[in-house]
Amino acid sequence: MNLNSLNPFAASSIIYDANHLKQTIIVAQPLHQITPSTSFEEIHLTTLLKVDLDKRRFGIKCKLSLFIRDYSLSNSSRVGAITLKYTPPLLETNIRSAYRMPISKNFTVRAKLLLNNKQYYSTRDFFIRDISINGLGITIPSKVGTTANSLTSLKLNSQAAIGMLLMLPNSKEPFAIIPLKIEIIRIDLNYSKNQIFAGIKFIGLTPDKELQLNKFIHMAQLDELRRLSRLDIS
Repeated sequence: MNLNSLNPFAASSIIYDANHLKQTIIVAQPLHQITPSTSFEEIHLTTLLKVDLDKRRFGIKCKLSLFIRDYSLSNSSRVGAITLKYTPPLLETNIRSAYRMPISKNFTVRAKLLLNNKQYYSTRDFFIRDISINGLGITIPSKVGTTANSLTSLKLNSQAAIGMLLMLPNSKEPFAIIPLKIEIIRIDLNYSKNQIFAGIKFIGLTPDKELQLNKFIHMAQLDELRRLSRLDIS
């Protein structure tokens, strides 16, 4: 959603059916469901395709056509689904170089941010909205309790240090601990009435930590797709 805005948002889904004569595709409702009241300016359906030796993302522009409350699957179960009407052509699509995984209750990220010799903590001073192999999207409340949040004075292109704990479902120990530097590359002061949004770029992510982060995101995607499809996806 809102692919070309400052705040794009991606959600995992699966394709149930397609009718290319009518140019419609039926997809599963994401876990963070889209409803008739969901606000967005544009929507694209995208997937990764192997081209030569590279994986590249292609997408197609769509419009919401129909909400289906009880779409019937082959196993006779009924699920929520969405019919999208698409408009050719299929084009290579940039969603900021990587899938951005929305933080869920199952796969969580805890973080501590060090900026100007002051420490800020996730779930108190800021909230992690999503994570990719390249960076984070965070929201920053204007107040922490009744006190003004000094993190809202964050400046574009400023750098800081961050430490992240990647947490798997039902685990008290972190799957990975990732310390690294970051750069603030986007700030949206009009994100909401009481919050601003910041886009964060990772700097100096080592190959071993990149591998751990990539595996964490991959496991989270598979978990989300399993719950969407009720199938065993390997």
